[in-house]
Amino acid sequence: MTEANYMKLKKAFGWPPSWVTLSLLLALPLTASGKQEHDETPLELSGYSLSESYQVADDQPADFEAPMLKQLLYRVRNTSPKSRARYSQFSQNTTWRDMKSRTEDFRFWTFNRPARLTKIEKFAFKQSSSDDEIKGVYVCHCETIPHSTDDGTDPPQKLIVLSRTVPKALPVDTEINQPIRISGFLYSRVLDAKGARLVFITDRIQWYPQEKTNQISANQVELSKLGFDLGLLDSIQENNARPLMGRDAEAFFQMLAAMNRFDGTPENLFKESTEVLSFSDIFSGSPDHFGNAVHLQGVIRSCSPVSIPHQDIQNRLEISQYYQLMIFPDLGGAKIIIRGKDGSELDYQRFPITVCCTELPDGMSPQEIERKQCVIDGYFFRFWKYQSARTDSVESAGQLSPLIIAKQPIMVESGIDVLDRGLLFFVLGVVAMIIFLISYFRFVDRKQKPQQENILENLPDKIDITGIDG
Repeated sequence: MTEANYMKLKKAFGWPPSWVTLSLLLALPLTASGKQEHDETPLELSGYSLSESYQVADDQPADFEAPMLKQLLYRVRNTSPKSRARYSQFSQNTTWRDMKSRTEDFRFWTFNRPARLTKIEKFAFKQSSSDDEIKGVYVCHCETIPHSTDDGTDPPQKLIVLSRTVPKALPVDTEINQPIRISGFLYSRVLDAKGARLVFITDRIQWYPQEKTNQISANQVELSKLGFDLGLLDSIQENNARPLMGRDAEAFFQMLAAMNRFDGTPENLFKESTEVLSFSDIFSGSPDHFGNAVHLQGVIRSCSPVSIPHQDIQNRLEISQYYQLMIFPDLGGAKIIIRGKDGSELDYQRFPITVCCTELPDGMSPQEIERKQCVIDGYFFRFWKYQSARTDSVESAGQLSPLIIAKQPIMVESGIDVLDRGLLFFVLGVVAMIIFLISYFRFVDRKQKPQQENILENLPDKIDITGIDG
């Protein structure tokens, strides 16, 4: 007991306070000023209260059938990147050591941390029914990567990340070494033959491969290095040929942000690559095309700036605007036929391509690049469907268009531009020749005029005409 508290007791109860009084006081609940406060805000996203968090026991063998664990899988599936980013701010200064030594203090908090994935195993729930949307979980074995708050002396810790989904390109039951990111809830600290390990629960793992494989192209690796989560390619493929919806937002804006981070010139984006798709390649229907490099040329029909109203996207991905271009490529007289599932056909001699880019050429406005030839070096997002006058007239479900995401269009001269420029140079040449000839003759006249003036000045006042017959 401190001296100050002892003096308070003396004043309240006289001198000296009895041991009975002291015992009674110590048995009473602490006053508000002396109570240890627990802020429940960091775990609100989990849907559980602080008291419920204490129901999870640590240092026990892993129980993946626990009802609370399953409920967290449903809960994290319904959270958005925006909400997870917001709640992970509470844990950004928490070290791995603190999480492991005081797991109960951070249980159900939201964390967003990089890690290294070493193996994936699939676990099917034994106690599940046909009505359950989630019938199992992927057990991802991971190792920690030093965080900014760590002192760097601790060895990597072993982690278990329970994820509802994993990228399809990652192998199961195979030793791997892949950089990922965890965005989810801290659940518990389990104890098994490998020692004590933290368990996290997430809806999906974010994947950032750094090397080319049979499933990942070199250009996709470059896209990953620019901050795009390649695990999102699965959702892009699932939504292919559909209208753009809210489920596309994260992948769409992440790819735009990746292009925005590219600090080179657009011409150098795929300068040394041999794995670049052409316009015809896109229509081959291969699932490997999503997120791959595309090179095409066409005429810009329209260009419109689009503001991004979502403050979360602006803050988290640092992008607030992009430009949407409609481009018609040169088909060389070929015809594109789109067949619908109902057997209907639409043929095109001018097929629209949608390009979303983060900037325009220096000094050019949207209106100035319209009706100009350009080259697009970017990444194929997917086909998307929208309503157009052409499809409305034939009662089609919508216009289909490839969606490309790029840094900026590269302006080029068209054949008409070259012809117009040649004609302009010819006219200017003729005008210059006329001006030259006029100037030349005037110059010659000026050279002769001074001689005549000298002659006149030397003439006598009278001329003798003697000897000439009249």
